[in-house]
Amino acid sequence: MKTTATTIGIVGVGKLGTALGRLVIDAGCELALAGRPGQPMLDLIVSSLLPEAQLVDFAELAARADITILAVPRPALAVPRPALAGLDLAALRGIVIDATNAWEATDGIAAPAGAEPQLSGTCGLARDLPHLAVVRTLNHAAYTDLAADARPAGAPGRRALGVAGDDPAALEAVAALVDRLGFDPVVLGPDRAHLLDVDGPVFGRRLERAEFESALAAASAPASG
Repeated sequence: MKTTATTIGIVGVGKLGTALGRLVIDAGCELALAGRPGQPMLDLIVSSLLPEAQLVDFAELAARADITILAVPRPALAVPRPALAGLDLAALRGIVIDATNAWEATDGIAAPAGAEPQLSGTCGLARDLPHLAVVRTLNHAAYTDLAADARPAGAPGRRALGVAGDDPAALEAVAALVDRLGFDPVVLGPDRAHLLDVDGPVFGRRLERAEFESALAAASAPASG
């Protein structure tokens, strides 16, 4: 498995997907985008906001991307997956970044009737797609903050982002990508992926590396008494 990525695929061309797409392009990576079926004005969105990107169908993205970022609403990943009709996640290869959140307030859609509850962290995707290395990151900062807070490596006040998973090579590759996008990666094991969730100690907070690590440590410490 590669430890650096040159072709990044993003599934989802909404606010998060376009914000991440701009960071990917600015980092010098090739970008392939695939929208959800039926997404209106997709060509116009991409040509206006990300003209350097290549809008492809999902099958081509799955074949080309070194790392694929899922930037779709979390309920769309529920089982069954009617919202992702035509997007066969099992066709993906290699490394997948789960940048989704189980947060209906921002997703705007509820989980389909009869869908399995989504587990926190990467557990649900890793279980459903065992051939992939699933890494949890890019979910705990608002898309507006991702666009505004990116800084070169070594810059004062650089924001930290958690990178959680259980595959060492995938963690190395994704940490390198997060660094290229403009953030200090803090690598976590899969047992701590839930700390990046909506109700976790770092969600929505602009923290530098030391502050980020302290917040995670405090949340992981056993309760006294």
